Amino acid sequence: MLNELNNIVTFLNNYIWGIGMLVLVVGSGLYFTIRLHGFQFVHFKDMWSRIIDKQDSDSGISAFGSFCTTMAMRVGTGNVAGVAVAIYMGGPGALFWMILAGMTNSAVCFAECTLSVLYKTRIDGQYRGGGAYCAERGLGWKKYGAFMALILMIGTSVFMPAAATYTICDGFHNAIDIPMWVSALIIALILAVVVIGGVKRISAIASMIVPFMVTVYLIAAVVIIVMNITAVPALIKTVVTSAFAKNAVFGGTIGVIIQQGVKRGTFSSAAGMGEASPTAAAAETSHPVKQGMANAAGVWLDTVIICTASGLMILLTDCFNTAGGYVGSGSAELPALAAAGTNGVVFVQLACKTVMGKIAPTFIAIMLALFSFTCLISYYYEAETAAMYLFQGESKAKARKIVTWIMRIGMPVLIFIWGNLESDIAWNLSDLALGSCTWVNMLIVLLLSPKVIALYKDYEEQMKAKKDPYYNPNKLSWSGVDKEMWKDINKKYIENDK
Repeated sequence: MLNELNNIVTFLNNYIWGIGMLVLVVGSGLYFTIRLHGFQFVHFKDMWSRIIDKQDSDSGISAFGSFCTTMAMRVGTGNVAGVAVAIYMGGPGALFWMILAGMTNSAVCFAECTLSVLYKTRIDGQYRGGGAYCAERGLGWKKYGAFMALILMIGTSVFMPAAATYTICDGFHNAIDIPMWVSALIIALILAVVVIGGVKRISAIASMIVPFMVTVYLIAAVVIIVMNITAVPALIKTVVTSAFAKNAVFGGTIGVIIQQGVKRGTFSSAAGMGEASPTAAAAETSHPVKQGMANAAGVWLDTVIICTASGLMILLTDCFNTAGGYVGSGSAELPALAAAGTNGVVFVQLACKTVMGKIAPTFIAIMLALFSFTCLISYYYEAETAAMYLFQGESKAKARKIVTWIMRIGMPVLIFIWGNLESDIAWNLSDLALGSCTWVNMLIVLLLSPKVIALYKDYEEQMKAKKDPYYNPNKLSWSGVDKEMWKDINKKYIENDK
């Protein structure tokens, strides 16, 4: 039965992740980069400064808390196992396209998060927003908004956790031989405790874990890179040349190389799929562009920095195989892995083992557990926000509570099931959810792009005037925007400008 399910999911993914997705993701990234005058380069410093704002309120979390919660979702399996899978399928050249996708995808993330903040509203005293809210409030597409919310709720609570859960269980199984089902059970129980506390607890835990795990992982990567520093120039040449032509050594056609780089870059950053939008909307901020900037910086940290670090560790130590027949020489275990077709996190574990020795597999397993677990708690928040949209209104208050508790119990149960899957089906299920969400979300983002451009122009004008940018609904007055909420948020700014 699982084989049949995997065949169906693979068939669907071949269409969802075909040439159309490549055009959509890369094209949208280039479109927003051009229309926003390369903001991710022009405002590079400003982009990072928006992360550190720790002002929150009863209705919203701080920009820093929102950033950490979003990074909890971004920095996960895609940064470690995803990079390894991309290199296995597409060779070293896939890393080039992954980095490029990260740079352009940051503009897409900026657009979707800016829109999410613009069209957010208060439900049960908490800020809620996302693609579904943008569809209804920005375009008047209420039915499409409900469809988007349903896709996001199912995708983030049912299918997308499959890869993250499998990766945690597989990491500990490889490192210290813990049975997969035991790890899955522990993850499920801890997740249940966290999500019962709601968005405030999720944000607090993410704010504690994310900075620590990112710092430790990058330090380990820097050590390995420095110890192999003499090989870096030759490797850069290999990555670039392999990105534009089929390599006789590593195999893989140019189409597969680009597809793998873009797919894993998109999976890692989640830019365009609407996954970061609800968390961005939860932030307390005076201008939508501020939070859009913070989230764009997150894509750089996730894909351009952390994914590159993982890729360099694997490639510099030659601890990888490819589907095209290449077998690395960095570890005596690689020939056996090639024969079995095994790939993924084990490549990173072997790379670290060249420097750390026997503790490397356990170290990576712990890092993966932190990366992937924070992914899971973020997935839950995205699903809960989608459910809040589907059951909004006073008449559905009771239904909201029931659905919320169903997810708080049901998602940990599914986590236990996903932890016992095979690698292929786990990743295929996650790819299916990601691809589906991306298609339905990007239509809304592109149709509302004039609003993004207008907000960015307003932000730049205020910056040039040496003002702290804020959104004034009396100046940029659009239907669907919760004007009273924004007047309340920026009451002091508006009064000072009178």
